[in-house]
Amino acid sequence: MDPSFHDQEPQETTQMRAAPLMCFRKSGERYTRHQAVENEIALALDMPHTVWCDQSWRIETLVHLIRLRRRDNDPHVLGILTYQFFERVKPIVNRWSRGYGPADSEEIQISVANELGDLLNEAPPSRTAEYLEVDAATVVKQATLRAIGPGRPKAQAFQSADRDEDGQYTPIVERLASEELNAEEHLLAEEEDEAGGALRYLNAVTDPRHREAFILRHIYNWPLKDGPDGVPTLCEKFKPVSERQIRNWINTAIEQMREAHGEES
Repeated sequence: MDPSFHDQEPQETTQMRAAPLMCFRKSGERYTRHQAVENEIALALDMPHTVWCDQSWRIETLVHLIRLRRRDNDPHVLGILTYQFFERVKPIVNRWSRGYGPADSEEIQISVANELGDLLNEAPPSRTAEYLEVDAATVVKQATLRAIGPGRPKAQAFQSADRDEDGQYTPIVERLASEELNAEEHLLAEEEDEAGGALRYLNAVTDPRHREAFILRHIYNWPLKDGPDGVPTLCEKFKPVSERQIRNWINTAIEQMREAHGEES
């Protein structure tokens, strides 16, 4: 046997291992992957990358392989691995966002996917981005909680009284708690279906904040403040506006609607 063989073997083994992580814990210890992840990465590096998509990898392993394929500019394998990564992430997001309606759940999933996509693309990776290779489930959990935010009500805590065709309650107010949803547009759309009604006087309210405050308070019964756990309040919605100022907004809206009604009479 060639004596040089033994000299080459350690070098070949080193090449088949993943590069160490570069970030450190607050204690000063360097981030390290779990041994099972290191073993999977070594296994992957010892096979053609074209068959990586046919294997079942841990999430942390997928993160490392995605970053390798991104550096190598391999869009086909990269796309499949990224899809597999997000499919593995979905159950974790669902676990930490139970109790929300379909619209909120979809919004949370999209927000988490966007954040994780940014972390996968970071070069060089931040501490959070590298931690995906250490404990991906924790990173996904934290991203999910950030996407939920402190004031989003759960579906079972605040629903309409009407059932849909499948006999399920429709979580209207939960959707109104989202900043992206325009409460006025929602109500005016319902008004068009009903061919008129008192809600048409909402157009007479000149300030959109007054209009929305009136709708949430008198149509959907949002409390001004100190509502039950999980129920949104007007003071939270219009923070930092005071309770007194919100009352003035609502009274102004009512007065403008009364004036519009008087003009029609």
